[in-house]
Amino acid sequence: MSPIVADAVVQALLGGFAVLVLLSTYPFVATAIAYRRRDNGLAYILLLMGISVWNAMLAAQLLSPQPLVKGFFLSLSVVGSLLAALGWFLFACTASSTPNVPRRRLLYGGAAVLTGVDMLLAMTAPAHTIYWEIPDPLTLTTGFAVITPKLGYWLHIQLLVVLLGGGTLLFAAAWECGTDVRFTRLYTVAGTATVAGVLWSAVAAPGGTSVAPLLAASLSAIGWFQAQQVSWFVEREWSVWRTFSQD
Repeated sequence: MSPIVADAVVQALLGGFAVLVLLSTYPFVATAIAYRRRDNGLAYILLLMGISVWNAMLAAQLLSPQPLVKGFFLSLSVVGSLLAALGWFLFACTASSTPNVPRRRLLYGGAAVLTGVDMLLAMTAPAHTIYWEIPDPLTLTTGFAVITPKLGYWLHIQLLVVLLGGGTLLFAAAWECGTDVRFTRLYTVAGTATVAGVLWSAVAAPGGTSVAPLLAASLSAIGWFQAQQVSWFVEREWSVWRTFSQD
């Protein structure tokens, strides 16, 4: 298989898996709505929204051969990645299993402000060269967006790593303390894989080609699975209580 064919196959697989991730979010949305009254539930909603946008805009880059259109979808993908990273960080901070975070309000506010500024610059990326330049904007291409990264792009990657890594470290600390080991271990492994995916994709193929959105989907999947386990346990305890109360 020639390198061109192999590259096309990889890109098609990435786009296809991204669409599957987007289509599989329906049960996750139901879980998010069920826990919407909790801080952790709101953070999960933000995480789920970010992962959905991140994957959707990854796949959308394959819809048009025009580099400028691909660049626009890449900007929206960056927004999705920021929502996911902030959601993951807040999800970890508000989890009952993780250690208490000092100066929580200041930390939350600082993370939100940095994310907002990054998001604003990403949305306006087609109008400036702070984040990237598109080498050949008039040449029709297949595959994902190809860019020449600038300083803003690398600062964005650093912010993603800080937010995703911060949330992962909180779950790693809970795992080390032996708190809810089954899920804190899964969160730690999935979070580490997502951070590695962000770094590898940014260095190996700056631009739209990225495995990070697919890896990030595991974070919301684990959260959904944990919620199902909690619901099952509560229902079982309630059933046992009703049985003994009737006797």
